[in-house]
Amino acid sequence: MPESLTQFEGRKRDHIALALKNETEAAGLAGFSRLALVHEALPDLNFSEIQLNVKSLGHDVATPFIVSSMTAGHVASVDLNARLAKACAARGWWMGVGSQRRELNDHEARGEWQKVRAAAQNVNLMGNIGIAQLIVSELDQVRALVDALEARAMIVHLNALQECFQPEGTPDFKGGLQKISALVKALGETPVIVKETGCGLSQSTLIRLTEAGVAAIDVSGLGGTHWGRIEGQRAEGVDEVRSRAAETFADWGVSTVDALLAAQEAQVASEIWGSGGVRTGLDAAKALALGARRVGFAKPILQAALDSDEALVLRMETIEFELKTALFCTGCKSIDDLRSRKVWQWQKAQTHVEK
Repeated sequence: MPESLTQFEGRKRDHIALALKNETEAAGLAGFSRLALVHEALPDLNFSEIQLNVKSLGHDVATPFIVSSMTAGHVASVDLNARLAKACAARGWWMGVGSQRRELNDHEARGEWQKVRAAAQNVNLMGNIGIAQLIVSELDQVRALVDALEARAMIVHLNALQECFQPEGTPDFKGGLQKISALVKALGETPVIVKETGCGLSQSTLIRLTEAGVAAIDVSGLGGTHWGRIEGQRAEGVDEVRSRAAETFADWGVSTVDALLAAQEAQVASEIWGSGGVRTGLDAAKALALGARRVGFAKPILQAALDSDEALVLRMETIEFELKTALFCTGCKSIDDLRSRKVWQWQKAQTHVEK
């Protein structure tokens, strides 16, 4: 039975509320604590020389940061997304939009993004479609999503674990890789990005996606918001099998660090983006040092955006300053320097000595 509009909006509201809970985060599993950036006590540069711009998807962008796709399709999301878009436009971050699923069959749903565009005309937006929806959609429908949004790129989200535990889930992924390849051809100059949703990507999957021609791959590894945990909580009292099984898979996934290392080892040709448990500018610096071209934030930005415009801008400025500090203190003037030099090492175990 098709999901009603009321059910859809309720599910999206549930996702926001649950994503903010500590118990739905696979905290500490991203792997960033295993790495240390090597301190350079005498950097041969001034802090004012530090540059955060990067070349990505054929564009020279002001920072490597993106706001990862989060929410859409319910009443509260319009103001929230407008707030995010204004901040992203002001600071040069790109923004992945929330689900465009409703737009596939309801053109009026595009009104949300028209309001967001009106609030921040210069923001760089990226579209959003789940792999299960892509598989059953006509390619012209997906192109229409891109055109309506004036999107810089289309992100295809992979969420196998979430679909298994979601009471309304559609875990039907057969033919997904072929459809992604077809979408790459159909969209032409509009880049296709493939993104996991918190469970990471194995080396073999990274290679297959590169061979399919995608422009960028966001590893979105284990260590941040865990959608298996979220859907497991939503299933409580509704579907006890899914609820209990979700507990078994509470730490399922490939960590962000391991996924980035796998991409580096395989010399993946597509751009690699890092997200999943990235909470600070220092975490971002570590992801960039492991070869990520861009870095995505979700939960920290969502928390700040729900507070106020001022809190959101403060969080973004802090993240940028933290990254600049990491660059300065490793003797790197640019993101390219950070990515090309070996400025990281495995963190040594801390030994506590009693006195």
